[in-house]
Amino acid sequence: MEKRERLFISVYNDYYGTLLTDYQRELIDGYYNLDMSLSELAEEHDISPQGVRDALKRAEKQLLTYEEKLGLVKKIQAAKSILEEVAVDCTPEQKQKLVKAIDILVE
Repeated sequence: MEKRERLFISVYNDYYGTLLTDYQRELIDGYYNLDMSLSELAEEHDISPQGVRDALKRAEKQLLTYEEKLGLVKKIQAAKSILEEVAVDCTPEQKQKLVKAIDILVE
């Protein structure tokens, strides 16, 4: 998986991770955010590396499906982009409010 796809799985996990099982969330977090290897995760969860890989693939597929159906990440990125564009022509006070709005979207 290329670096860009890895980043998006991590972002999708931020948005949709609560829809996964605790086990899937732990694997996604360990692999994508903590940069743990399949072997490390397998040892930690007392399963085979292939079992970890299979579980990761299922969780990744679920996250991609959620984004495909709900599109929250895409919508938030589009809104953020528009707000940043508009902020250029604003007064300092308005810009400050837009920055707060952007921060709320990104959190």
